Amino acid sequence: MTSTAEPRPMRADARRNRRRVLDAARVAFEEGGAEVQMEDIARRAGVGVGTIYRHFPTKQALVDELIDEWLADGAANAAEALRVDDPWDGLAQFVRRSAEVMSRNRGLRMVFGDIGLLFDENTGHQNRELHDNTTRLIDRAHAAGTLRADIGLHEFRTLMCGLAMTVSLAGPDERRVYTDVFLQGLRA
Repeated sequence: MTSTAEPRPMRADARRNRRRVLDAARVAFEEGGAEVQMEDIARRAGVGVGTIYRHFPTKQALVDELIDEWLADGAANAAEALRVDDPWDGLAQFVRRSAEVMSRNRGLRMVFGDIGLLFDENTGHQNRELHDNTTRLIDRAHAAGTLRADIGLHEFRTLMCGLAMTVSLAGPDERRVYTDVFLQGLRA
């Protein structure tokens, strides 16, 4: 006999522990990238390693959850950029904020550096809102005649991955220069 009952909702303390693990993992991966150990995350979260594994059976499952959160953050960044009246200024705001986030987030840079992982539809890391908002930013800039006609979503995402790697090697002043050069290259 097969049960069709829905899984029990997570207890409040389990939800809090899960969030603590995610918050600690986010900081740990931002600082240390993929080399971070589960023991370090547990220590930062104030929980035992077993608690992490109850919520995330593998380190990759934890990383996958963080990727989904980072993509959601990117979607919110793009949504905010869409509220900027000028299409070019909105696109530039999105690029600048993305570069700033990527410059201080080693784990995110590692994800963006692997285009195949991030944009392969089979990985499950598609964020429809990020995709749609970025498409709208690009379409608005095209309609305004401010974005090169040969830059579509695929080209833009690929170039953003390159920018992620570039800003990872730069200090704050260089990051601004590299981001400005990047934007000049996109401009019609």
